[in-house]
Amino acid sequence: MRRLVLVVALLCVASCRGGSSTPTEPSGCVGIAGTYNAVWSNSCGDSGNGVVVVAQSGCSFGAVFPGLGTLSGTIDGPLGIFVLAFASPCSGSASGSATLAGAMINGAYSGAATGQGCCNPVSGSFTLTR
Repeated sequence: MRRLVLVVALLCVASCRGGSSTPTEPSGCVGIAGTYNAVWSNSCGDSGNGVVVVAQSGCSFGAVFPGLGTLSGTIDGPLGIFVLAFASPCSGSASGSATLAGAMINGAYSGAATGQGCCNPVSGSFTLTR
């Protein structure tokens, strides 16, 4: 339920922009908002897949990865710089970057995850495809 509320909030931020009846893509920011098929894996031996909705407001973006966590970041040219907050039963976070290329986003991260079945340090990668 918490993830659903976060996704709805992120979508509202992306679509409920005050003062403008038509959203426009900011100059210098690649438009990445939308629905993607995601696959991910990490150095702890975990992996997963699912549908990920990326919300974007200006040069900021966010997404919830089922079974992995909540990602938030900024767009800098063809690159996304982000922080990933791990989902329960893990806690902790990782930082990373992603290449934003058309219908595909490829990212990599590293950080620390603690909790039952989690590992520290942890690194991983993901691919989002439209």
